[in-house]
Amino acid sequence: MAKLGWRVALLTYDGVWTSSVYPALDLFQSVNLRRMTQLFSSEIISPSPDPVLAFNGRLLAGDNHIGNPGEYDLVILPHFWGDFDKTIQQYPQLPPWLAHQYANGAVIAGINGGIFWAAEAGLLDLRNATTHWRHLREFKVRYPNVSWQENQALVEDGEIYSSNGQNAGMDLTIYLVEKFCGADIAAGLARDITYDSRRNYNLTLFNIAGLRQHKDPGIHKAQEWLDNHYQDEIIFENLAEQVGMSKRTFIRRFQKATGNKPTRYLQRLRVEAAKHHLINSDDSIKTISLNVGYRDFGHFSEVFKSITELSPRQFRSRFRPAYKDRRNRDHA
Repeated sequence: MAKLGWRVALLTYDGVWTSSVYPALDLFQSVNLRRMTQLFSSEIISPSPDPVLAFNGRLLAGDNHIGNPGEYDLVILPHFWGDFDKTIQQYPQLPPWLAHQYANGAVIAGINGGIFWAAEAGLLDLRNATTHWRHLREFKVRYPNVSWQENQALVEDGEIYSSNGQNAGMDLTIYLVEKFCGADIAAGLARDITYDSRRNYNLTLFNIAGLRQHKDPGIHKAQEWLDNHYQDEIIFENLAEQVGMSKRTFIRRFQKATGNKPTRYLQRLRVEAAKHHLINSDDSIKTISLNVGYRDFGHFSEVFKSITELSPRQFRSRFRPAYKDRRNRDHA
């Protein structure tokens, strides 16, 4: 995104968790200080001029309220714990305001339970999302038109992001920094605050979620199969037959739906999986190459660099510098 400044709204209301409000404010300000410019202008937004009563029992005053005109580039919906019915009745003005912001181009990020506001505004209908595990059963009943992803810590669908836990919420904020400012700044920020962004969940599907923003059910079916079998030897003619198409039709529809040929999509899947292993495991690069479906290590390195502009070794050194330090100590 080639923009010089971003307006961020952190929406607060009774029952909000301040632990998912202030970390985001600190991270965005840290980016500003690193860049020596007000790249993020962050505001705590409340439903009215009155302060809200946070989950911890403290009054939280807003910098602004939704009654005042204003457009935002990013709206963060912090975690909420309480009576959803009561809160929705208490703030009927919030869903229309959120829908207006989204319609005007705002990215929406729901941290854990806070994503219910996006669902209440109708923004998640026929979309994928995740939430805190305690809310999943209730949300499935309350919002049946949403495809709730139980096993995904982070989900993006149509510029609406969601997370399913406090660690994942922090990961989401750092990912948003990467989205707006680039991977180098996000990685540097994580190092500066000694934040370990390595997780035991796989970010592969999250990082390529933008390739699913289409309405071709046959291609969705093919993508789901590839998501689960990317490490295997793939014969696209067989996959095309499996989803009821000729190979020629399959390739044409796949490229039209995703903007990528099937072979490139598979490469991106494998590279995202490799990135996850490079950051989260001590496996050798050759082992990782084999585990994501490449028997030719040289070819794997070429594909990886064509997508990330870094070799696998450079990627690991940049985004997991502690690994290099530990390897040096082990061989000392």
